[in-house]
Amino acid sequence: MGGSSLMQGWITLLGVFAMIALILTAFGIMLGIVKPADVPKRVVAIVGIVIVLMLIPGILVSAWKSLSLWQRIGLAVLGVGAWQWLRPRRQARNKRGE
Repeated sequence: MGGSSLMQGWITLLGVFAMIALILTAFGIMLGIVKPADVPKRVVAIVGIVIVLMLIPGILVSAWKSLSLWQRIGLAVLGVGAWQWLRPRRQARNKRGE
């Protein structure tokens, strides 16, 4: 049940963002910022991004469920290691505080 409500929330959030993007495009047309010839490209781009973002969680969940426990642990360890490696390091100060 928790995964289902999470997906419903994700889809609702994507719908809100898509609606905002389409409204901004409409305001751009009315104000003359967006050329009418560019509107179909923008709408197709918005719809395409929304479709891709709707598919990503389903793919990730199915891939995660197909992994064994050891593979999940290994993937988590790799993720934590990459996060630690990319985190900015503190520089050691010398005796004069520089």
